[in-house]
Amino acid sequence: MLPCSRFWSCWQLLDVSLRGRGMRLWAVFFAVSFVVLCNEIRYGPLAAEQDLREQIARLVAALDAPQRSVRDSAEKELEALGWRILPELSEVVPSSPEVAQRLARIRERLIAQRVHQEAMESRVTLQVEQTSLEAILSAIQSQTGNTVTARGELARERISVSYHDAPFWKVIDGLAEQTRAEVTLESDGGVELLRNENSGKFFTQRQVTYAGPVRITVEKASNEQQNQTLAPRSAERMVLNVTLAWEPRLRPAVLWWGPVELVTASEVHHVLLPSRREIPIMGPRCGVETAVVVDGELGKGQGATIRGAFELVLPVCSETFRFARPGEKSIPARKRVGDVTVTLTSWSEKPGMVAVGLRAQYGEPHDAFASHRGWFYRWQAEIEGNGYRKTFDRLEALWLGDDGVELVYRFSGLPGPATAVRWTVPLAIVKIPAEFDIALEKLIQ
Repeated sequence: MLPCSRFWSCWQLLDVSLRGRGMRLWAVFFAVSFVVLCNEIRYGPLAAEQDLREQIARLVAALDAPQRSVRDSAEKELEALGWRILPELSEVVPSSPEVAQRLARIRERLIAQRVHQEAMESRVTLQVEQTSLEAILSAIQSQTGNTVTARGELARERISVSYHDAPFWKVIDGLAEQTRAEVTLESDGGVELLRNENSGKFFTQRQVTYAGPVRITVEKASNEQQNQTLAPRSAERMVLNVTLAWEPRLRPAVLWWGPVELVTASEVHHVLLPSRREIPIMGPRCGVETAVVVDGELGKGQGATIRGAFELVLPVCSETFRFARPGEKSIPARKRVGDVTVTLTSWSEKPGMVAVGLRAQYGEPHDAFASHRGWFYRWQAEIEGNGYRKTFDRLEALWLGDDGVELVYRFSGLPGPATAVRWTVPLAIVKIPAEFDIALEKLIQ
């Protein structure tokens, strides 16, 4: 909504002093001001992007300056702009071998910076008074890239918040507590706050802890779930739900569970889940849940805790690699960026059809390819020609290794000769290991 109140005092003044003939002056003043403000709102971000592109171009040109001090300064300034300039740098054609070398160094450092940041928890800085929850969640999404929503009356509720460099999940749990709502994981990969009004609809016995970008909850299952999970006459046993929720911006490939143990005060360990249990992550989900059965008498013991460990395997920092249509002797063609080596292994053509083989291998795969459950089938490939770009129709796995894959993409119905293929793959794979230790006293009553 445009802040029309800025013009209200001017309107009152002109309306009183310039009635009649002055109304035309007021109309001109209002129209000009309105147009200027609209242009600032509409074109402000575009102008900022254009300024950034011009700054990058100026600094890239300075990488080839005669003075070494100027070249060194330009390299530092480009790096200081951060990893968000990586797409712009990928389009730069080096004017000399030294420029190519400096750009490669900048890219490597920015990629390492982004890989590190991707695996860290997002943080929120926000201070507002009596603002709708919907607007607060929108601001959080702008800062973190995490989709969090609320609907209806809850979304319109006005609250005051003050956060300074606060972890994302703690902020969301704080908002849920402040608005008497529940944090729920949506099937589309987002998070929603729902009002907790109906008794028994949500769990009330819960313990929450955090490990980087992951939120871990352990809660006693509802009576209905207890009855569905346990055999008859199992009153002395109970079901605990363990949920791992990662920030919605993340797209992990695999989760490795375990072990999960019940530890009593005497340090006796009772295994609830075996170690190294794999859960492939399919689709845009942002959490997984598992149930563990606990002996009630052991759980009631003083000092009893649930201890667990997990590893989240996370592809990060995706980038598009472009290979021009190769000549007879230019296959294989390789490019290495970050931790991945991408290779164009084959290119075959028929009228209106092209089949392209592409391989990606990683220096540190972190078991992302251990089971080959197909998360990499979501990688995007496009063929391009004169005036067109088309996604693939079919793909098949040609090679599956511990450190990568080779896929064949088939494109059909092409309107003309193909000139290049584009493949988007993650530049690195990181592993987020974490442990949690949650007391059972508040869960078992």
